[in-house]
Amino acid sequence: MYICTDRRGASVVVRDREGRRQRIVEAAAELMCGGHSGKLTHRMVAEKAGVPLGSTTYYFDTLDDLNTAAIEYLTAKVEHDLADLADELAHGDHSPAGLAAYFDTYLQDTDNVATETAIYTAGLQRPELRELSRTWFNGLVDILTPYTGPQAATMLAVFADGAILYAALHDRRLPVSWIEHLVRIISEGDHR
Repeated sequence: MYICTDRRGASVVVRDREGRRQRIVEAAAELMCGGHSGKLTHRMVAEKAGVPLGSTTYYFDTLDDLNTAAIEYLTAKVEHDLADLADELAHGDHSPAGLAAYFDTYLQDTDNVATETAIYTAGLQRPELRELSRTWFNGLVDILTPYTGPQAATMLAVFADGAILYAALHDRRLPVSWIEHLVRIISEGDHR
């Protein structure tokens, strides 16, 4: 909602419908990343978004619709992160040490870990979201394949998924020396 002036100079309240919908989606995504994936309610989301309860049902007929919109929002963030990685590798260090440093930096960001965990959970709970849940994995394989070959890229993506889940479950990431050691073994092996 925002205030503007009409032709006579009077203040008029204008509802920002798209902005409200976006706040609802972002609130649902934040709650999912906070561990509420399977427990979202319209009331929780409305409270988090700071909107009336009826707004959530106005924009989203069902919780499944709202969950899907939130996962799509989170997946867009993952796609942005993948684009950053592709750019970084194209213009920088794609050696095992460079890849390990990237993974370590990614895992240091608790928002990244929470986002991936929420997306994985959604895909496990709702098979129709599995393709979205595979965005990170498939994107990582595509990005790494030119540098490592398809088999090693797939192994590295499996390792990255495991490292993300480890960080989520243990509230700490793997030591960077371990990450580099495993990346080196996988990427320098004969997997092409």
